Amino acid sequence: MKKKLLFSLCILFSLVAFSQQQFSGRVTYTFSMQPFSEKTIDSVTKRPGLNSKKMSKMARDMFNNIKDVYAFLEFANGESLYYIQEEMKLGSKPKLNLGRIMAGGNSKYYLNHTKKEYYYQTSTFGEEMLVEMKPKKWKITQETQSIGGYLCYKAIDIESTNKKKKPVVWFTPQIPINAGPRKNFGLPGLILKIEEYRSTYTAIKIELNPRKKIAIKKPTKGKRISHEEFTKFLEKMSPFGKRKRKK
Repeated sequence: MKKKLLFSLCILFSLVAFSQQQFSGRVTYTFSMQPFSEKTIDSVTKRPGLNSKKMSKMARDMFNNIKDVYAFLEFANGESLYYIQEEMKLGSKPKLNLGRIMAGGNSKYYLNHTKKEYYYQTSTFGEEMLVEMKPKKWKITQETQSIGGYLCYKAIDIESTNKKKKPVVWFTPQIPINAGPRKNFGLPGLILKIEEYRSTYTAIKIELNPRKKIAIKKPTKGKRISHEEFTKFLEKMSPFGKRKRKK
């Protein structure tokens, strides 16, 4: 049975490489998070790195402000772009929505499978960057479920370091697009659902080959850097400093 599944997946990967050149579309996702307990919020907002009342209050407000957000994935001609719906500005400055930040914030995630370009555009500590991404390694299972009328297979992110729950995605070979929200790609089909620790992405609207042509706008603003370089930059700029790794 496993050999049959492996053979089928090899065929699917080949079909994806060809078919995603023929497909265009737009997927709307909702991103939702479970609220945090007061105990958890206290443990974060009272850490030594937040050494001012203003920063502590800002962090507390953010953890108490978790709202669902809409995210979009557009694809055409072997390219795709994932981004979050823009915030509506109504008078006074709104509180930071942790759900929006965790779903991607103002970053834009770009894939070009023809040229093997995978990166996301982000503004961090006032610096614009284009940070490289790599396809994840997945364990594809035979477990299935229907999402939006499409047959989806379950895949597990085997590289994840999350000890509480490894991310699980549900992808459909019926839409042969190698893409998904944020850094999730590398499967023989479009990802329609992601289940992570405390958060979930769910596709609520799928538009294939719409009449209005989809044009992917490639993000170009910022310095191109590797994932490792970006990690070092974050460690340098973080108020908490470099975390000690457990042996």
